[in-house]
Amino acid sequence: MERTRVRGSSLLLIAFASLALMGIAALAVDWGFVYFGRHQLQNFVDAAALAGAQELPDSVVAKQKAAENYARNYGENFRISPPTPQAISCPSNDPDLQPTTSCYRIGDDIVQVTTPYQRAGSPSPNPNLINVKACRTVSLFFARVLGIRQIQVCAKATAIGSRPAVPRGLVILDPSGGNALELQGNARLRVTGGAIHVNSTANDALFVQGNASVTAQQISIVGNYRLQGNASVTPTPLTGQSPIPDPLASLPPPPTAGLPVYSGRTIGGNDSVVLQPGIYSGPIRVEGNASVILQPGTYILRGGLLVSGNGSVRGDGVLIYNESGRIEVQGNGELRLSAQTSGTYEGITIFQPSSNTQPLWFSGNADFQVTGAIYAPRAQLHFEGNANLRDSMIIAWRVKLQGNPEVTITAKEPPPAADEVAIGLVE
Repeated sequence: MERTRVRGSSLLLIAFASLALMGIAALAVDWGFVYFGRHQLQNFVDAAALAGAQELPDSVVAKQKAAENYARNYGENFRISPPTPQAISCPSNDPDLQPTTSCYRIGDDIVQVTTPYQRAGSPSPNPNLINVKACRTVSLFFARVLGIRQIQVCAKATAIGSRPAVPRGLVILDPSGGNALELQGNARLRVTGGAIHVNSTANDALFVQGNASVTAQQISIVGNYRLQGNASVTPTPLTGQSPIPDPLASLPPPPTAGLPVYSGRTIGGNDSVVLQPGIYSGPIRVEGNASVILQPGTYILRGGLLVSGNGSVRGDGVLIYNESGRIEVQGNGELRLSAQTSGTYEGITIFQPSSNTQPLWFSGNADFQVTGAIYAPRAQLHFEGNANLRDSMIIAWRVKLQGNPEVTITAKEPPPAADEVAIGLVE
């Protein structure tokens, strides 16, 4: 009898153990479905985010491409025709929703695409980021005995398209100074078809006061900006952005071998003079009603350039390399230059090396018209007179507009400043 009782207890324990093992195996099967679903979603959102990033900063096209890519992968994995993404209302209780989120139903999945996207800790959305999130309801089988019939699984990915949102028209390199880009009085700064980038981390990295105004296609600031009086900035700047490296940091100084050397010149009265490319060991001063034509080529200045009175300096296909001294146009002076169209310095008109911190100063009723980039990585550009910069880019340490100047930059980056398109996942 005792042996029969022991045998019965053993059978009972074996039965309980078998049930437990079967339960664990059943839950493992259900967990396999959940794991597979989440893994598949992650593959879908990774590919969709990368597809969308290639179209940034065009948020409309980027969202469309992300949704289409998701639908194509969905169809291939389930061996059906790619489902058409259906725009739907976003679930109001989702903590990942942002004002720029669009939601779609793609097959059985709910897909959210957000661009511009604001990452945690960033003060504003980034137009070069796109986030894709997808959720799916996975039906369970064996877990139903525990009252769990289904579970929702989600996956998300963030990708960046580092191609400049628009051509850079103005880049301020000062990394920390206040008023790195400053406008006072009735100053007007307009960057047409291009962006303004201010690398300063200061709370007033961009400072605009009085009736001054700034307009660009995009304004990006590492720190913040401050307005005073009736000042205006359009569009609202993106703050807390990453600094951009000096686009022309690798640009070498022009070679001097073979260049003729001239002394400085003072040209005044009603004189009309034609200058040749070369090294000028002293300052060039153009005064009175004098007129100077610069022949195409490279001019290395070791004393700067001063245009005053009604003086005029014009030149096409030139590079002004201001090795020392300052460039200044004042009074009714005129400076009209265009850049070289080929070679290392294609698209660059004025190049002042970092060793020269003298400001470039444009004041009075000066007529300052330049086609091509101005590169002065350690100097301030100071505008009190009008300036029209066509197919141009300014890269400077600091820029200040004071009084009544109107400065217009039609943005175009010179070839050495062009960025490679870098696209990748960041989350």
